[in-house]
Amino acid sequence: MSEVLDANAGSEPRPSTVPEGQNNPLQKAITHNALIRAHGIAAFTMLLLAVTFGIVASLQFFLPEATSAIASWGRLRFAHTQGIMLGWLGNAFIAFLYLAVPILSGRPVISERLGWFLFGLWNLGVLLPGWLLVLNGYSQPLEWAEFPLLVDAAMIGGLILAAIQFLPPFFKRGFENLYVSSWYIIGGLVFSLMSFPMGNIIPEFIPGAAGAAFSGLWIHDAVGLFVTPMALAILYYVVPASTGRPIFSHFLSMLGFWGLFFLYPLNGTHHYIYSVIPMATQNIAILASTMLGLVVVIVVSNLMLSQRGAGRLAKDPALRFASTSVLFYLIVSLQGSAQANMGFSETIHFTDYVIGHSHLAMLGFATFAGIAGILHAWQKMADAPYHAGAIDAAYWLTTVGVIVMVSDLTLAGLAQGELWKAGAPWVVSLRASEPYWLIRTLSAIPITAGFGLLCYGLLKGPRGAGARALAEARATISQAGPSGTDQNHQNPVKALRMSYIAASVAGVTFFIFSVSLLGLLPQSTLNDQIALLAPAANLELTASEHRGRQIYAREGCAYCHTQQIRFIESDIERFGAATMAWEDSMETPHMLGTRRIGPDLSRAANTRTDQWHLAHLFAPRS
Repeated sequence: MSEVLDANAGSEPRPSTVPEGQNNPLQKAITHNALIRAHGIAAFTMLLLAVTFGIVASLQFFLPEATSAIASWGRLRFAHTQGIMLGWLGNAFIAFLYLAVPILSGRPVISERLGWFLFGLWNLGVLLPGWLLVLNGYSQPLEWAEFPLLVDAAMIGGLILAAIQFLPPFFKRGFENLYVSSWYIIGGLVFSLMSFPMGNIIPEFIPGAAGAAFSGLWIHDAVGLFVTPMALAILYYVVPASTGRPIFSHFLSMLGFWGLFFLYPLNGTHHYIYSVIPMATQNIAILASTMLGLVVVIVVSNLMLSQRGAGRLAKDPALRFASTSVLFYLIVSLQGSAQANMGFSETIHFTDYVIGHSHLAMLGFATFAGIAGILHAWQKMADAPYHAGAIDAAYWLTTVGVIVMVSDLTLAGLAQGELWKAGAPWVVSLRASEPYWLIRTLSAIPITAGFGLLCYGLLKGPRGAGARALAEARATISQAGPSGTDQNHQNPVKALRMSYIAASVAGVTFFIFSVSLLGLLPQSTLNDQIALLAPAANLELTASEHRGRQIYAREGCAYCHTQQIRFIESDIERFGAATMAWEDSMETPHMLGTRRIGPDLSRAANTRTDQWHLAHLFAPRS
């Protein structure tokens, strides 16, 4: 069965259900292997550095004296999260695009010179200065947006260059012939460019809970509109390319695509359930989260059915990583839908359960998809080194490590949530968490070893061995009969050709609508609350209070102490009255964190003496 996307095959074009050809004559001419290698090597370099930051940060939970001299926990967390999303995944996705875009569109990317400029800007204009700045105390306290504004501007430039480099080949081809991976690439590049300024710049100018509403959108859109589309583009590409069989259903793939892009932008506020953000906004996010879980089931079912005949454990490592990524995607998405449930959220929000969820999303689903994309790109380069034994070992080490880490953090979060609800002293929850934190750090050993073996496997070994391994793996896959349900249906493209354009316009319009609904509308409601409830004389911060706030922001203190008391009984009994909109209406950017390692400090100034605060500054564990 041919995999070639042939735009001239037949008088009536149709959406292809397969991404590439076994003997595509264009591949060597239009793919830039040097750029694939550069971004691939940069991706794993950034991954190992980002993981190192995470390991050192995790050690501070039980060895603070030994590691705090390196950098504070907050600064390390800034470097860790941005390194994973932009350094590792960003480079991995771009490496994959240099293979996939020319094959999917039948046309080369815009310019190799532009590619090298993008490589330099992404790594030397964003990642390197971003890390140096946050580790030296220059940052913004916004989750998944910690790099300062100057770096944000460079990042927007990088996204613009990526759009210029990779989108025109698709536009020249025509939308009616696009394979589903192409749609995810287009959607990811367009919507990332739209959502990045919303989460990284707007909260710097909108104070308090109103700014947090925009941050909530970005926290979810960073995963939903950047990471997930690119990861799914890889999965929809690698699965049929590795098996030699088309995807199960083009209809289900497009249904999942539009479902994800219409629902993801509505999810963000579920990170602030029971907060001062208007309840109507929270309810929209809760409903969208539930519906999104159903859409993900459709996407996962389509991808799993597309692997029929490959066996329970695929022989090809790229397909094996992709298959595991699909499974992780199902689990993490159902987790997200459950976490949006108000009853469950009351228990697990702010706990390590949510941290386990985020690690499963970024280190499980997205990372395994990124590895699959790079491995498949390496297999397509005839002169690329490839060590099959090291790559096979890496799969098992990383899989076991991720499962142990996520399971451990999940159990830790459930234990923390129950202790908090029971009203136990805070130090009791900390002591109960220590064994889990130790296991979390130890689980990083097989994960890091796996990543190291992947680097070795792609830099050492026989050249061209990857292509031979892929051919051998595909020979073991059953080719009996078509795997898709769309093959016998009448060609739907003629009827749907205009609907693609209409859906694209609707998608952009709906994104703007969602930002208005979950960002601008809450701001209006919060302003009304502030005008009604704020004291007549709202005192400005003193000079020393400004200095304290700057320290609190640059060290990531709100990532431990939340600075928001929820409207639930257990929070109010432990910390005091729930946080009102007027209390942080002058704070730009906001400090409404989404995790509690230490207790909330919103009311601490009025419950402790000045002498206690001074002593705590120098001996916080006394």
